[in-house]
Amino acid sequence: MSDASSVTADPSTRRTTAPADLATVVYRSRAVAPLCDEGLRRLMRTAQARNCREAVTGVLLHDDDRFFQWLEGPAEGVERVMRSIRGDPRHTDLEVLDRRASPARVFDGWDMKLATPGAASGLWDGEVLEPPRGIVEGLRRRPAAAPALLVKLVPPPAGPAVRDRHEASSPGGPALSRTTASVLKSVILDAVIPSLLHGHGLPATEAERSEGNPRAPELAELLVASDQAASLDLIRELRGHDGDARRLYAPLFEPAARSLGDLWGDDLCSEFDVALGLCRLQTAVRLLGVDAPRTVFRGVQPNVLVAPVPGEPHQLVGALDSEWLWNAGWAPRLEFPADDRALADLVSATWIDVLDLSLSAAFRRAEALPRLARTIAHARRASRNPALVVVVGGRAFVGDGAAGADVGADLASGTSRNVDRLMLRGMRMDTADRPDPATGPRRRGPCRGDAGGRSETVLSRLGR
Repeated sequence: MSDASSVTADPSTRRTTAPADLATVVYRSRAVAPLCDEGLRRLMRTAQARNCREAVTGVLLHDDDRFFQWLEGPAEGVERVMRSIRGDPRHTDLEVLDRRASPARVFDGWDMKLATPGAASGLWDGEVLEPPRGIVEGLRRRPAAAPALLVKLVPPPAGPAVRDRHEASSPGGPALSRTTASVLKSVILDAVIPSLLHGHGLPATEAERSEGNPRAPELAELLVASDQAASLDLIRELRGHDGDARRLYAPLFEPAARSLGDLWGDDLCSEFDVALGLCRLQTAVRLLGVDAPRTVFRGVQPNVLVAPVPGEPHQLVGALDSEWLWNAGWAPRLEFPADDRALADLVSATWIDVLDLSLSAAFRRAEALPRLARTIAHARRASRNPALVVVVGGRAFVGDGAAGADVGADLASGTSRNVDRLMLRGMRMDTADRPDPATGPRRRGPCRGDAGGRSETVLSRLGR
């Protein structure tokens, strides 16, 4: 996509860039009106001219009313191209699926090529690709997997010298040259594997890869199917024999919940199916938690109130947090307040050290954040604890801890894993640095009765 000039640039003017300066962005968007072959041709000409000026390469896949684009090049050039793309009136609903530094180009030599099913090749002078059916169907089914699918369009080597090397590397011939093997390894390790993991909602860093389970999307599909036993069998298989279901929270349960939301976003299931799948996942968490080893909590336990945000129908995050805390030796109180007043009654009835509020694990629920901010402010005003720690969780906070501060929470997390440590860290924080959304910076108030004394005891045991 582009709104740049349609002047075709001279390829000889392309700037070169050191690999360390390269960046990659993959996004998807939706066309506001159908585009014919000629319209696509004009779009590509302007994109090629702009990308050539910025030393940006990549590919654009167009399928019906959807665009998927891979951009790579100098970080500043890629950002300028993205600003241009965001202002293009021919598409809407732009969503960045991947953004990272890159050690090498994947589509080197492609200012911008188009991949689209059934294009009239005579208009394109060899610059249009017929994408494999599997890639197109994969994008329709799981648009978020675009980084892993688009990389499969990497152009094959061409030319007599390359053909000779290909023949030499065939069975019975010499191995690939060191240069070719190095390039392949770079593409696989730095582009293909991170993109595959990203497409499955799993962590892509080396330190986190071992904890991710690529069968989470498979579990999501089983959760919306009619056979509940199959999903439970898969969970038991992946849990193993140690009896602790908590080790599946971050790598399996939470990605599976997000995959349920993706299935709904791809029109592969209904919202009712998602709700049913989340309930089944929640049931599995409870069933598997029965025989999980429980830690003995030493010292005075914090009073923790766990609740979905009032009005949030999905309770999985609250259930995961509650189960994690219970198996860590805590005694959390899990409630389901119908509205802000009911939540205020809960936090004002007794001393609460930590309020744990959650949104859906399947949907981003970005539209719920302003209301969540009002809910938190209301709860703080009603709380008997002037240093109440508020923790928020759910898909809206995956990879965006700053969103917690935006709604007035002290801490935010996209995972239930180690939520006990997160809460203890929040209680150790200097409360003078935690602003009250309603009254500004607040300081620890005087202890009130037994409840206040109890909170002081908890903090002293934590080494405040």
